[in-house]
Amino acid sequence: MRSTTKKKIVATAIAACFTQAGAFGEEREPDNDKHLANVVVSAARIEQTTLEAPAAVTVIDADKLDASGAVRIGDALTAKVPSFYMRFGLGTSSRINTAPIVTFRGLSDGRVKMMVDGMSLSDGNAAGLTSLMSIPMGEVEQIEVVPGSASALYGSDAMGGVVNVITKIPTKRETNVKISHGFGDGERNALEASYRNKWDNGIAATLGLGYEDMAGFAGSDLVVLPVSTTGTGANAVQGGRPTTTVDGTKAYVVGDQGAIPSHANSLHAKVFYSLDAQSRFFAGFNRSESNIGYQRFNNYLTKNGAPLSLPASNVSINGDKLGDKLGNITASSFWNSSNPNYRQETRYFAGFDGKLGGGYDLKVNVGYFDRDSYYVGSGSGATFAGGPGTRTSTPNTTLDASAQLGFAVGSSQYLIVGLSTNRANLHRKVYQLSSWRDPGSTTGALNEKSDGESTTNSIFLQDQIFLGSALTLYVGGRYDRWSTSGKMQRYVGTPVGTLDAPERSDSAFSPKVAAVYRLTPNTSLRSSLGRAFRAPSNYEMYATPSVSTSNGVSRLLVADPNLKPETATSWDLGIETALADQGSVKATYYRTRLQDMIYRKLSPYTGPLPNVSVFATATNAGEAKVEGVELAAEIPLTSWLRASASYTWTDSRITRDDSSTGLQDKRLRYVPKNTAFFALDAQWQKWRAYLSTAYTGEQFSKEDNSDTVKNVYSGVSRYWLSNLKVSYQLDRNFKASVGINNLFDRTYYEYYQMPGRNAYVELSASF
Repeated sequence: MRSTTKKKIVATAIAACFTQAGAFGEEREPDNDKHLANVVVSAARIEQTTLEAPAAVTVIDADKLDASGAVRIGDALTAKVPSFYMRFGLGTSSRINTAPIVTFRGLSDGRVKMMVDGMSLSDGNAAGLTSLMSIPMGEVEQIEVVPGSASALYGSDAMGGVVNVITKIPTKRETNVKISHGFGDGERNALEASYRNKWDNGIAATLGLGYEDMAGFAGSDLVVLPVSTTGTGANAVQGGRPTTTVDGTKAYVVGDQGAIPSHANSLHAKVFYSLDAQSRFFAGFNRSESNIGYQRFNNYLTKNGAPLSLPASNVSINGDKLGDKLGNITASSFWNSSNPNYRQETRYFAGFDGKLGGGYDLKVNVGYFDRDSYYVGSGSGATFAGGPGTRTSTPNTTLDASAQLGFAVGSSQYLIVGLSTNRANLHRKVYQLSSWRDPGSTTGALNEKSDGESTTNSIFLQDQIFLGSALTLYVGGRYDRWSTSGKMQRYVGTPVGTLDAPERSDSAFSPKVAAVYRLTPNTSLRSSLGRAFRAPSNYEMYATPSVSTSNGVSRLLVADPNLKPETATSWDLGIETALADQGSVKATYYRTRLQDMIYRKLSPYTGPLPNVSVFATATNAGEAKVEGVELAAEIPLTSWLRASASYTWTDSRITRDDSSTGLQDKRLRYVPKNTAFFALDAQWQKWRAYLSTAYTGEQFSKEDNSDTVKNVYSGVSRYWLSNLKVSYQLDRNFKASVGINNLFDRTYYEYYQMPGRNAYVELSASF
């Protein structure tokens, strides 16, 4: 029955899109491709319109970013791009040091390639994407989002798709300044400033800086205690509010861990030298730094009208001895025990983009990321203000380099050949602290350390074949040779010892074939079939065992140095119709089969560690299947009003569980089953208003899908989120804006409780 229903959905969606394509095609005759469709470079590593691209590319340009009020990349993409979802990556959250979780076409956990100017943003530790949080939005020219298998061109991680953030190239002299202030849950002060210039001698340059302070809000990190059978319940208290845990256990919200203030700053510079109108050298650097602090926690519990003193034993809540028992409560339950934390990174890059000799197109890109970060943890005998603890430092580096040469072969082919290399290094250390709130108070003693190095060397090729005026074939493939080695050492705790993993290697061949057929001058039918792979991260292979606690359940996380790369096979079929003024209508159906899937094998823990109940081991657990339907449209309704909308249905399930731990037929985590988006963009004289609403549907954050209760703390919610931004151009140089996030004040959770309704004002100047 479910299969029949899905087929009906797919057939109806594709048929509707064909019908609309014909209708819009008759309404307005196109002037030319570039007037109708955006120009992109990421889909096939060449400049082309979205109608010519072998994938349903979504383009978000600087104008859309500014109009929508997006603070970070996640604000610009989540639900707005079909099948795309980002968790922990939104602008009003103060967790700027957190690596966001990215899901694309039903695949998450490092299976999406995120880039800036063609350079991978994955770090050398867990392939995390914290670097996304520090990209200055004012420097973004456009974001190109390419769905589907892309390892044939981009190698590891490009299983669900590729996102390439393209920064601005100076075209004239200009100075831009933007100042923002947020209120309420989104209390924030921010400054962005940049200077760009292009001189007659071929030199162009950009210099920019950014500054941000966020107050955080106390309701984000709640203290939730499940009802238990511990104690007599004789100590009756009041306060708190009833709730449940994600698995439905009755619980109470008894406090919060306090606001989480944060600070960030950045500096970036780029220099270009143009040999001619088509060729240029470039080089530059970006440096960013951020830190997160802490504030005093809030205890909602009272006794006889006064705050409950902690520790407290035999507690029962909202009643006498017949009330719900909470057992023994200690102050440490209310601490935010991972702050302060700190992150810094520097990115250096250089390259060439242009013509070489007669008819050869050369692109060379070399980038180097140097990152360092730490977070703290409290130890036995610690107090809220200090005492013994640990500092976990994760310095890591990545080197990313590529070169490609493109040239015509006769009159009907265009060939691209290229080489690339990627090297990721991790040097993770856990130090003992004399005062866990002071990261500088290291005793010099090491509890544990991990070192890992992974290198991938690649060669790739793509042949673009023009079969007449209507049909274009893309045939290509990439060969990747991956090697890795590492060492884990643990000096205290359980287990103690050393594991030295010698160098080993593996290889992957990722072919892809795609076809684009122009049904009419403004309508394209496309299909592709490809294979992709993902190499395990250094953290998945070489991290020392650690304990993670959520909802009172502690898991011992264990790495596996013998993990194999994952592979995926994907195909899709879609249609796109371009409308005048860069409008479009698109529909796509896709399927993906994921093999040798890296997951956490869950089993009961029976070792000596106290309070640990689950053993979670990284393993190549089995297979999964993903299928989905994507619908999207952007339609100019009048000369002053545009509408955009998207809808995605995704079914992602584990189809074979080699770990034998009950994961068969479970949904892949962090994959919303449905997402939807609708926006109106109105421009009239000096006014502009952008109203948007996005829906995120049901998803799971646990491998075994046991988080069945959705709208509670540490779970995920089904929610609509609406935002509004209104701008007024004061004069030629100055613009003022006001905005409201979470317009209808929805309470929702993405593990943490997310910000309620909050407002901001913004003043920008351009000279």
